[in-house]
Amino acid sequence: MWNVRKDMTAMTSPFKSKRKRFDPKSYQRSDRKAKDCITKYLKSLGHTVLATKEDYSVDLTSTLDGVTYKHEVEMKHVWDGEWPSAWKDVNIPFRKKRLLTQVYGSEDSKDIKFYFYIIRGDCKKAWKMDALIVQNSPVVEVPNRAVRKGEYFFKVPVAKAELIDLGVKDGSKTDC
Repeated sequence: MWNVRKDMTAMTSPFKSKRKRFDPKSYQRSDRKAKDCITKYLKSLGHTVLATKEDYSVDLTSTLDGVTYKHEVEMKHVWDGEWPSAWKDVNIPFRKKRLLTQVYGSEDSKDIKFYFYIIRGDCKKAWKMDALIVQNSPVVEVPNRAVRKGEYFFKVPVAKAELIDLGVKDGSKTDC
C-alpha cells in the first residue's frame, strides 16, 4: 500500500494524480540535458552506462563491478543557486510510481540499485535518492504553477537525500 496523504490526511488506496500538460519541446531539452549530466557523472565514478535511447522506462541503466544500477533523472529549472532552506523536501512526481513497480516487480530486482536524481538547472548539483526511500515517502498533493490542484508527489525529506556535486573526479564539470 502506498503511503498516500492528501492535505496531510491519510488515504487508504492509490489514486490517479493529475499531470501538467506534456510539452514536447521542454521534454526534449530537459530530458537530454539531464541524461547527459548524470551519464558524465556516472562515468566519472567508473560506471559503464548502457544505451540511453528513450523507451519510456527508467532513463539510464549502468553497471559497476557486476552490479546493475537504474537511474531516473529530472531537471528542476526553478532551482537556482543554493537549495532554498524553506524547501524541506525533494518532490518526486507520483506518476514515477510506475517505474518503482517496473523495477521492483521483477524476480532479479533484489540485485538492482535504483536511484532518482533531481538536477539543478545548471547541472552542477543534484539530489540523489534511493528509490526505496522514495517509495516509502509520503505522497502529498502539491499545488504548483503548472497544476493548481490534483498533482501528487512523493515528498522525500532532504535529510533522506544526498546532495551531490556533479563535478567529476578529473576536475571537469558535467555542464551540458
